Amino acid sequence: MVSRQVTDILKKEGFLNKDSLQRLKEYEKSRIGNVLDFCADQNIAPVANVVALLRQTHQQPVVDLTQIEIDLVTAKRLPSSICFEHTIIPFYEDGDKVYVAMANPDNEDLVRFVEQKIGKSVEPYLAHQGTIKHILQLTFNHSAEDSRAYIQELIERAKNVSHSPEVMAQQVPIISLVNHLVLFALRSKASDMHIEPRSENILIRLRIDGQLHELFNLPKEILASLVARIKILSRLRIDEHMRPQDGRFSFIEAGYRIAIRVSIIPTLYGQKVALRFLDTDNEELSVDSLGLHASHRQQMKKLLGFSNGMILVTGPTGSGKTTTLYALLKAIAQNKVNISTIEDPIEYHLPGANQVQVNPQVGLSFAEGLRSLLRQDPDIIMVGEIRDRETAMIAVNAALTGHLVLSSLHTNNAVSAIPRLLDMGVEPYLVASTVRAVIGQRLARKICPDCARDITLEACPDIFSAEKNLLPKVVSTGQGCSACLGTGYRGRIGIFELLEVNDSLHDLIVKRAPVTALTKASVQKGFSPLAHDGLRKIADRVTTVEEIIRIIK
Repeated sequence: MVSRQVTDILKKEGFLNKDSLQRLKEYEKSRIGNVLDFCADQNIAPVANVVALLRQTHQQPVVDLTQIEIDLVTAKRLPSSICFEHTIIPFYEDGDKVYVAMANPDNEDLVRFVEQKIGKSVEPYLAHQGTIKHILQLTFNHSAEDSRAYIQELIERAKNVSHSPEVMAQQVPIISLVNHLVLFALRSKASDMHIEPRSENILIRLRIDGQLHELFNLPKEILASLVARIKILSRLRIDEHMRPQDGRFSFIEAGYRIAIRVSIIPTLYGQKVALRFLDTDNEELSVDSLGLHASHRQQMKKLLGFSNGMILVTGPTGSGKTTTLYALLKAIAQNKVNISTIEDPIEYHLPGANQVQVNPQVGLSFAEGLRSLLRQDPDIIMVGEIRDRETAMIAVNAALTGHLVLSSLHTNNAVSAIPRLLDMGVEPYLVASTVRAVIGQRLARKICPDCARDITLEACPDIFSAEKNLLPKVVSTGQGCSACLGTGYRGRIGIFELLEVNDSLHDLIVKRAPVTALTKASVQKGFSPLAHDGLRKIADRVTTVEEIIRIIK
């Protein structure tokens, strides 16, 4: 029943007229639902106002789920089927007690049932049924449309808060907006999020499968508080606006801890923020998950059996070199070997490895860190990237003296890694003696399985003319759907070439032979370039002709 006090306050605040008062009386007689649901659903008063009112007049705890940040790990302590069936959601956990929002918290049988399922004492809170359902959709269904609609609501709410950026950054609208933007990005499988100030607005762009997508348009007036919130999370200086700042923070999604690398720079229209999402505990990472062809996996297995020498991974920025290096390390990690890495930044956590972060501010460069690691009795060393002659020379000498060294280089293909090392000043005989193999790679977008269809190729593109016999006449493509943001692609797979340094290559390297001669000799010994592996992926209907042309041209 609605107390007389509640009715009086609703009338005093101007929420009840003659018609709504009559509807409220009829509701009291029916006793279906709760007063919070009734007032909100009948547009008698906003949820926030009724919650405030009930807190004054009721002993029972009340919560407005739109005004708090829900702990996603706690929310998923109950199976989604139970949450949807009973319209409930756990939203906070404190020691042995779990706080649960319910449309009917007076249901003692339900409270006991939830306590048995969770294994902890339950504190029931009254909440608006419609809001619970909406939060459940966001938490369990991951509907992109629902998430985008909710973020738009948060944007409107943040616009209406007028305080200093520092104060707004610690208030619910901005906290929720930042958290849900990050959550949306993670559920969209984005690798990066860009918050870009323009003259009149703020663009939120996500890099998904290597491509940027413009997803949200925010009002310019919330930029300062948005950036301040990210600085608070990253423990950066809020009062610094003119210098670049770098930091990081963590975010838990579906039980996984995601590391987020933050870069903030001043631009013409305000501070721009770039967030890089790193799944540091990626349990699915393995050599088999990279997309290597069976022949490449066989070669790789042989290479990983060596106890010394150098294995290099090449490709442009964003081609997945670090992921490949870690997959190789994970394949050979065991208790009997000492694995040490020097990285900038540390993108994955590798159990059993000693990982060192480059820190130029204290003089810890790649070269200095590598020099120190060699005094730590390592068996296997991973250098995030060889950028200069000093690092290259230390790495080569380590490979010569009984260590297996893995590293990356920025070159367009595997063969070009050889002259790149020579250009750095490494002697030809040292390159020939230490480099066991070079892996060249790219990342190709995979055809979206929800909108894939077959098409017939009318002609073979010129780029594949040398191996046109491998290109089938019927291939697949993606038409574009809501699941892939209309692109026709979802997810990515590696395209590889693997160059082994054999005796014939050894002699050519010592003679400083040009790339053309190295390539010709490699092909004669069975080396197949990136295009060949790309054609295999097209034939297997994993990716498209257009995508392979895009990444290798």
